[in-house]
Amino acid sequence: MSTDPTRRNASTNRRRFLTLAALGLCSPSTIAEENKPAEIAADGGLAPLRERLFPKRTIPILPPGGINRYTFGRRCTACALCVSACPNHVLFPQNGPKEPFQPEMRFEHGYCRPECVRCSEVCPSGAIKKMTTADKASTQIGYAVYVRDACIVVTEGKSCGNCARHCPSSAIELIPLSAEEPDGLKVPTIDTDRCIGCGRCEYLCPARPVSAIYVEGVFTQRTV
Repeated sequence: MSTDPTRRNASTNRRRFLTLAALGLCSPSTIAEENKPAEIAADGGLAPLRERLFPKRTIPILPPGGINRYTFGRRCTACALCVSACPNHVLFPQNGPKEPFQPEMRFEHGYCRPECVRCSEVCPSGAIKKMTTADKASTQIGYAVYVRDACIVVTEGKSCGNCARHCPSSAIELIPLSAEEPDGLKVPTIDTDRCIGCGRCEYLCPARPVSAIYVEGVFTQRTV
């Protein structure tokens, strides 16, 4: 009797994992990493995209209301209540040596919505000051940086404008890619004085493997 190849492969992989695990040579995460596809599918699988490499920020992005790196670092107890309460899935514990387990903001799963103040409501130590939605919408937690050489308008000659179209603070404007063709393709320019650093542009940027626009943190948050 023939054996189902799918079941046979699953059995082989299971035996291989158990053998290597017994030798201390692998873990479930190792197997998952090894078998991870080189590409992920988007738009129902119709538009294959390479996985994104996320930026290494010079200054980590604090939650809105974090005031500044010094004050936040002294007050935060790394309780992770803000991380677990964030409905937008943009807060993660840091794993660096300076502020271990204190939260930082990343945008692989979403962006920091201006109407959400959940982290300021649950912080028990005052590291994140309580804010209204109006306060948050005018608080700069970072600023967008444009990477021209990664932009699909430049690399592929495709029209985009995602970043400008979705910016909640109108900090991104599209300008002609070429001065000789004012009605041709357009690329973004950023008004950092208006940018609040919400990460919507970074999250929605279609460029791969790195976003053509990303958010850099600030040492001290300010009102814009």
